Amino acid sequence: MAGATRTTSSSAARWEVRRRHPLIPIGAAVVGLAALVFAFEVPHRHAVEDSLAGRTKAALTGAGIDAEVRFAGRDGTVKVGSADEKDKAREIALGVEGVRVVDVQAPPKVEQPPAATEPLAVKLLVDSGKVTLTGTVPAEDARGKLAEAAKQAFGAENVQDELTVDAKRVADDTDLAGLGAVVAALGKDTKAGVVDLTDHVVTLTGTVPSQEVKDKAEAAAKAAVKSGTVRDELVVGQAAAPEQVQTQLVALPTVEFENNSATLTPQGRAVVENAASILKANPNIKVSIEGHTDLRGTAEHNQTLSEARAKTVLDTLVSLGIAPDRLTSRGFGESRPKVQGSDDAANAVNRRVEFIVQR
Repeated sequence: MAGATRTTSSSAARWEVRRRHPLIPIGAAVVGLAALVFAFEVPHRHAVEDSLAGRTKAALTGAGIDAEVRFAGRDGTVKVGSADEKDKAREIALGVEGVRVVDVQAPPKVEQPPAATEPLAVKLLVDSGKVTLTGTVPAEDARGKLAEAAKQAFGAENVQDELTVDAKRVADDTDLAGLGAVVAALGKDTKAGVVDLTDHVVTLTGTVPSQEVKDKAEAAAKAAVKSGTVRDELVVGQAAAPEQVQTQLVALPTVEFENNSATLTPQGRAVVENAASILKANPNIKVSIEGHTDLRGTAEHNQTLSEARAKTVLDTLVSLGIAPDRLTSRGFGESRPKVQGSDDAANAVNRRVEFIVQR
């Protein structure tokens, strides 16, 4: 009886276990299936992502866009280097087969400030049948037209073209070729004539042989300057007043030297020659030649350099026939800047030689 009882108890225990855990075999099967799916799906998904990333990268590179490409499933993230490439990159990425969504990221677009602009600045120097063109114009065709007009009036062999082109210069409504007509009106007998166009204003200085020449030059200047101003300071057949001579000398271009040197450049020599013509036309005028430097270098070096440059100009004027007793020279180094600042633009203005008429 005791044995039957034990048998019965053991059977009941086994039945109880089966009754309490009926899903164990099913759970084991599910876990096994999930393991098989994971083992298959993860490598497959990575292969899809790598394929999409590679094909998208290739499409962008082919369009000239350098980008970083990543995919999570079929959803891509594309990083480009410029905001200007953003829309084009999105269009290309969405065109790749298999891509569902793409997020294109780019740095914010930085608005560039407008380029600095400067007014026209042109000078035509006329002396005894020769013309020197200096200054800056906004385009090559403008330079060509002005130079050609001067050559037609005086002959190509008598025209020295030193014009430069700078797109930052603002083209006004002045007819640059029309300035050639002003030169033609001044003619080959004009001494130390200057046609100075600066910011819509044309200033005429120099000594002309007759009132007729003066009137023709003024009329030609007014025809060239449509909405600007003409200042006629031409003198007829006589020496100019000191203030008129000063105006003529100020109107000359900058006297240029070799870098960190007292040696004149060819353009600098041409300017000194024009200064000599002005002084020859006005034999009673005496001038002080004053040298100035920019702020680069030591004060001692700049003082020495300014003195040497002023002396070079004096010696050149003497060699061109100006009496030495009409000339003095001195240097001020960096002590008298014309404008404040030490950038290239300020340095170009402050680095100068000035002709000061002695009253």
